[in-house]
Amino acid sequence: MKKLFAILVTAILAVTVCLGLTACGKDEKGSLEDGKLTIGYTIYAPMNFYDDNNTFVGFDTELAKAFCEEIGVEAEFVEINWNNKFIDLNGKKIDVIWNGMTITDEVKEKTAVSKPYLDNKQVVICKAENADKFTDIESIKNASSVAFEKGSAGEDAVKDIDITKIESSAQKDTLLEVASGRSEIAVIDLMMARVLVGAGTSYSNLVYKDVGFELEEFGVAFRKTDDGLAKAFDLFIKIAKANGLFDTLSAKYFG
Repeated sequence: MKKLFAILVTAILAVTVCLGLTACGKDEKGSLEDGKLTIGYTIYAPMNFYDDNNTFVGFDTELAKAFCEEIGVEAEFVEINWNNKFIDLNGKKIDVIWNGMTITDEVKEKTAVSKPYLDNKQVVICKAENADKFTDIESIKNASSVAFEKGSAGEDAVKDIDITKIESSAQKDTLLEVASGRSEIAVIDLMMARVLVGAGTSYSNLVYKDVGFELEEFGVAFRKTDDGLAKAFDLFIKIAKANGLFDTLSAKYFG
C-alpha cells in the first residue's frame, strides 16, 4: 500500500511542479522545491498547540508531519493571523492552510482545497450559570454580546444576528472574553470547546452548548496552482484511515 501511495504521489506531484513552474514563471520557486512544505496554523487545541512540556503537538500537527514524511519533504510550521490566511497563502508565506479550517464557498473560490477529512460545528460558550439561557440559535439574540475569531466560521455563524459583536485574533482568546465577563458568550469550534472548557480545564466555570448550528467540514487548503497537492492529501487520508493512523490520532486528541 505504501509503495502504491509513493508511486501515485510521485506522479501527482510531478504534474503539480510543472503547473506550478508554468504559473510562477522561470525565476520563481514552486511549492516543495526547497524540500519543505510550509504549513500555516494558529494555536488551536486539539489541532495545533503546545503541550505542558512546550512540545508542539496536535491532531493536525501530527497528521501534517506524517503527510510530509510520505511525500518526502520537511514540515515547517508558521503561525499566522487567521484573518490573513489567504493573503499569506497566495503571497507564498505559507504553502498550505492546515488548522481545522472549515470548507466554505470562499475557501473553494480562493484555494485548491482538499476533500473533507473531519466534521465540526460551531457551539456557544458561556458561563455555567447561564447555560439554560442558550438553547437554540434564536436565543443567542438575548446575549449582551458575542465574541468570535475574526475570519472564522464562528464569525460567519453570527454575522446575521443582531447582537453586539467582539472580534478576537484567535479562537482561544474568545474564552477569556467570556470568563472575564467582557462578552456574555462566544462562538467557537466544537473541536476546541471539547478540550478547553469544563471540568479539569483552565476554564472550568465555562460550558459549551450545541444550539443547532449546521454541520461543517474541515479541509486543507493549497494554492490554486498546487491542486495536485490537494489530491495527494486526499489519497493520504484514505490510506491513513485504512492503516489505522487516523483512528490512532483521533483517539489521542479527541478521546
